[in-house]
Amino acid sequence: MWGIAGYRPEPVATVDGLLDVHGDHLRSLAGRRLTRIRGLCYVGEGDRCRTLPVVLEFEGERLEVAAEGFDRLFVSRDDLVGDPLPDTDDQDDPEREVAWADVARAELDVLLGARLAAVRVLEHDFRLAVVDGGPLEAWLLGGLELVFACGRAVQLVNVLDALEIAVEPAGAGPWRRTALDLPGQDQRAPDRS
Repeated sequence: MWGIAGYRPEPVATVDGLLDVHGDHLRSLAGRRLTRIRGLCYVGEGDRCRTLPVVLEFEGERLEVAAEGFDRLFVSRDDLVGDPLPDTDDQDDPEREVAWADVARAELDVLLGARLAAVRVLEHDFRLAVVDGGPLEAWLLGGLELVFACGRAVQLVNVLDALEIAVEPAGAGPWRRTALDLPGQDQRAPDRS
């Protein structure tokens, strides 16, 4: 996938699908410290290529995330071992070389060493005006929110074929959230805020 040999994450497009396929892995990250965030970055520029996967490391556990389309997330845990590079023919801009590097942003660096306290699945309200009928409206899978004990959150958000990384106060933004039940927490009902 994306021209990266051996990278075959299973796409999910619904909250239930994400929880069924990846819920156990996401729950296993609870209480672990964030140790590293890596992505494929443009060589010489340092900017992360937003259309390629990002890897978050939590004390020996990996979370690999990519996005595609309006509502598809690709989540995996050990598919990107060994820093595999994509074929240049499959890149958005084959003239720009990419290599794995730490995603260096001050707001992300502050979270290194912080413990993961909660995981929430994000949905966004999608609206489309249909020409020959009424409006079309649906909640679409938008991404993940990783909430840390310090009250800050990393939002990994699908923005139409690209994965955006934002650091926000926990609960920020216009998202509908479904919280995962984590060990030691009582969150039976989804948080649909």
